Amino acid sequence: MIQNVMRNYFKEPITGHKILRDKERLVAEVEVDGKTFYLKGEKQSAAFVEKMIGFIDMMRNAKLPFSMSKLTLDGKPYVEHDGLIFILEEKGKGKPIETLRLRNIQEIGAMLGKQHAASMRSAFSFGRGTSWGMFGGNETEELGDYDENELCYWDLVSAVEDKYEKEMSLIQELYKKRRAVLQAEWAALPKGAVQGDLLPYNLLFQQDRISAIFDFDIAGDEVLVNECVGNAIFLAWHHEFEGLESPKERYDAYMDAYCSERPFSDCEKEMIPHLFAIIRAFRYDRIEEGIEKMKSGKGKSFLNESIMLLS
Repeated sequence: MIQNVMRNYFKEPITGHKILRDKERLVAEVEVDGKTFYLKGEKQSAAFVEKMIGFIDMMRNAKLPFSMSKLTLDGKPYVEHDGLIFILEEKGKGKPIETLRLRNIQEIGAMLGKQHAASMRSAFSFGRGTSWGMFGGNETEELGDYDENELCYWDLVSAVEDKYEKEMSLIQELYKKRRAVLQAEWAALPKGAVQGDLLPYNLLFQQDRISAIFDFDIAGDEVLVNECVGNAIFLAWHHEFEGLESPKERYDAYMDAYCSERPFSDCEKEMIPHLFAIIRAFRYDRIEEGIEKMKSGKGKSFLNESIMLLS
């Protein structure tokens, strides 16, 4: 398959390839004439891929280092083959960073701010949500319907034993109050087209500056402050880090760097404490760890911490 698809891009034969992923989507590292490319096959619609390419062009015009897909020999931006749509990206300059320092967190925060500012200057829309979305209803797993935060809440509710009824009752009360405040203002919050996953595993760095941004398969339209707070919490509390700064200091540094490129509106500022509370308390990996703690008899401390986060 890879040989057949690559013939659309090069007359020269490929000199080597390595499959990086073959579940749900195909990702292969391919070498041609001394250069390295990433071939990505998605079960996406042609309409979405065309929008994705338009979004990348918009961000590149805004001077952001988004990876550009290579055109085929006959000038097309993608190849349709065996039920998948393929795009080809040349490997960017730079290296991934697995363990972050504070300056890396600040760089990522500033880059997300730049991306969001560029989105707000444009009427561009994907016409679908992202995996960060809330209040979609969870009737399907489609982006826009899917609400991971609410699903994690229900996972915890179903896992808690009767002996923790008092603690769980308070958690439910606090969570629902926070969600109600957010839902009432959700439609009024700034929204725009986003890459949807601007995190270290989709970035390359040169001298601590982001040199390449790639992977756009979950791009969509999102409430901007929602993505910002979610990213900040992940990087501050859940990513490998080297340094003396506390998670709260990392979070604040990210948010300050973001605001240096796109200051929050008054409404966004009012919503940040509510977003922080429910995202911090109900990140999926924290809930998974909490459920395991309850199975081992350490559930009370986890639930008390959840109450503190939601209060």
